[in-house]
Parts: sequence; C-alpha cells; structure tokens
Amino acid sequence: MYKCGWALLLCVCLCAVVRAQDPTVITGKWYGVATSYYGEKQRLIVTLAKQGTGYAGQLESPDQTAVALPFDQIVYRRDTLLLRIDDIRFAYTGVWDVASARFKGLFSWNGQQSRLDLSRTVINREDVSRRPQEPVAPYPYYTENVTFDHTKDSITLAGTFTRPATLGKYPVVVLISGSGAQDRNGEMAGHKTFLVLADYLARNGIASLRCDDRGTGASGGDHTKATIYDLAADVKSAMAYLKTRRDVDVRSIGLAGHSEGAAIAQIAAADNPAVAFVIAMAGPGLPGRELVDQQIIINGRLAGEPDSLTQSRLLRLKPYWDALAGDTNIAVAKARATEVLRDMYRHAPDSIKQQVSEEVFAGDINFTPEMSSLLLYKPLVYLRQIKCPVMAINGSRDIQVEADANLNAIERALRENGNMLVTIRKFEGLNHLFQRCKTCTVEEYGELEQTIDPMVPEFMSHWILQLPPTAK
Repeated sequence: MYKCGWALLLCVCLCAVVRAQDPTVITGKWYGVATSYYGEKQRLIVTLAKQGTGYAGQLESPDQTAVALPFDQIVYRRDTLLLRIDDIRFAYTGVWDVASARFKGLFSWNGQQSRLDLSRTVINREDVSRRPQEPVAPYPYYTENVTFDHTKDSITLAGTFTRPATLGKYPVVVLISGSGAQDRNGEMAGHKTFLVLADYLARNGIASLRCDDRGTGASGGDHTKATIYDLAADVKSAMAYLKTRRDVDVRSIGLAGHSEGAAIAQIAAADNPAVAFVIAMAGPGLPGRELVDQQIIINGRLAGEPDSLTQSRLLRLKPYWDALAGDTNIAVAKARATEVLRDMYRHAPDSIKQQVSEEVFAGDINFTPEMSSLLLYKPLVYLRQIKCPVMAINGSRDIQVEADANLNAIERALRENGNMLVTIRKFEGLNHLFQRCKTCTVEEYGELEQTIDPMVPEFMSHWILQLPPTAK
C-alpha cells in the first residue's frame, strides 16, 4: 500500500498539464482540509522550518488531537513538495499552483487517499463544516457528567445523563453507538448524533444516558479487545446505574442502538425483564455474514455495474469472508483469510502483481474481536427472546444496512416468537445516519449539514411517551 500510494501520488503530479512557478519561501505554517472516507472534514496544519540545507517540520490535526507529529522526510524541489511520516503511513505530494497561491496535491494516511491543498490562509473550525442542529449551552434542561462501575470487568465507564429541568421520575433511554470506538456523542463524520438526539429527548420529557465506549474518552477498559457481548454487558451496567437515580422511572428504562449498537441492544434486552423498550436504528435483522454480501450488492448497484460483475465479485470474495467467519478464534480466522488472499494473488493477472507485492496484498488483516463477533452475529437468536415493545427504523436510502430486508427480518423474528409489540418504520430519503441525503453514499455523510432528520427523534419521542411502564 505504501509504495503503491507514493507511485500514484507521483504519477498525478508528474502528469499535471500546467506547471507553475514555485514559491520563494516555504517556511512557516500551511493550512489545509482533509476529507475522510465518511466525508468528515478535518483541518491539517503543516509547519516547516529551514534546517541546514533542508527542512524540518511537523503535522497538526487540531480537530483530532493536540499532539503534533514530526515529519520523517521533507523534500522540496522546484515546485513540488513531498512530506512523509512513517508511523502513520502519511505521505503527501503537492505541486505549487501560482494562480491560487497554494500547493495542490494528494495525500495518503494509513492507506486512505484524499486531496489536500495547502495555503497560507488560516482555516477556522466553523469554516470547515456547519452543524446547525448541534445544541449550544446554556441548555433548557439538566445535564450531568456521570461515572459508574462495570464490576465484572473492573472498569469505570463515563457518560452524560440528560433530563428535563424539573426534578421528577422520567423514562430514560440508554443510547448505544455503532461500530468502532465512539465517544458519548456517537460522533461520526463530524456529526454528534447522540448529542442532538439527547437534546430533543430532554426538551420533550425524556431522559437519556450516552456513554463513551470502553477505552474511549473518559471510560476505562480496552476497546480493541471487546466483543459486542462485552459492550452489551457495559449497557447492562449503565442500566444498573440508572436504577440508583431518583430522577429515573426504573420501570421505563429503554435502549436505543444505532447500527451495531442495535445488535448490542438486542443482546442486552434478550430475556431481560428490566428493559422496558428497544429502538433499533438501522440495526441488523440479517446475520452478520449475510450483511457483508448485501453491502457488496448495494455498492455494485450504486456504481451502476451489471449484475454479472457484482455476482462475480461476490464469488471471488466469498472464500475470504467465509474464512473470517469460519472460526471464533481470531488468530485462526485471520490465518485462513490470509491464505485465501495469497491464493487470490497467485491467480491474479500480471497487471496486479506489477503494482503490489504478495506480502502487501495479503498483509496484516485488521480484524478485531468486535468485527469477528459482529460477523458471526445471528440476530434471530436474541430477537426471539425479547418480550418488551420494539421499534425498528431505517432510512430507505441506507446503503450499509439495507432497510427492507433487515426490517422485515426483525419484524418476522419478533412476531413469530409471540411479541406483537412491534413498530416498523422506513423513512423515505434518509441514509444510514438518518440524514436527508442526495447521493446517499457514505462519502456524503460529512458533506451534509443535517445531523439527523427531525422526523426521526419526533417519531421516537412520541412512541416512547405513549408506552406504559413495563419493566420489572
């Protein structure tokens, strides 16, 4: 990936049609904006200083961390600037454009590539993205930063409890984030979905608890070693904490999980009379292994490719995903999957082999306990054990968890096992984050100003408030 990334960057720059004169001085600060896979924009600051016959410098990402990383290599020849940081596999190639007075180029970061232009113009956070739904203090409701213990795993979890301003006993929702280590606001692509959702709930008579995932923010533990079952145990600890509060109606403690968080909610609610209700937001109804194939099909349709090509890709990738889903022992699953990749490489055309080596092609697979547990997850096992009211909602334009197949599977599993307290709703025109989308690709998430369509929290709130207290 590293050599291939440099080759692509150099090719782009060498093939540029117009070459401009280089700046006379490159020392000082340069500012740019990088865009992630999910369309999230983050500011980058490059600081360069003269050192002997060359240069030294550092890279800052003020929206992510206060730590600045030194460059391992800085090369400036004529109008071309090359930067590299080995630890994070960061590589940048920019060509000076005199008309715009900036370096225009591409960078790769941990294997992901994106455009990055660098200029002398300072970029403020508000210049990068607008989030008009994000609440601003002072709030017209009560908020409290809290901590509670997960005694079994000997860790302390941290979060924010929010409720209406007047002291009373309120129904409360534990908000459960999706895949990866996420903070209490469920932040993704620059959107703080759970902050916006908690704000709406509190303004409408409902309390909420949103927490940093274990090993994230102020929460203890190690997220890299956690499965979805460990995270479900964290949710149960959050419920136990809520039962100690005098401003919570202990018979009305419910769970609302987004994406993988919905699977975690299903696990936590299975055969658990303490759960008063469950809201699955873009949650799985199909087994994890089937979801992978479903996403390949959806992406093929989005790309406009013929069904025959998509089916060919499914067959080609099937041995790889089957290997990862073939064993609960992650080391064994990764070894089998690596061998599949090596076999794919050996049978690949020469054009592929000329671009990348076998070691890089079949390199270390990023496969965590969380990923493994989700890939092996079978919702039916847990859905049939849930007896409380369940709401399952999806956006019709969701390309990560397809609405119809998953909503139908959730409804069927619940009703076939005697739970008639089921509400199913598909919101037209919304994506996986419940934003009203245009292209509805994952790259658009961060481009959209809307964090969550107002119809969704309104629908959730009305549903919660009409439920009678049911938990034991």
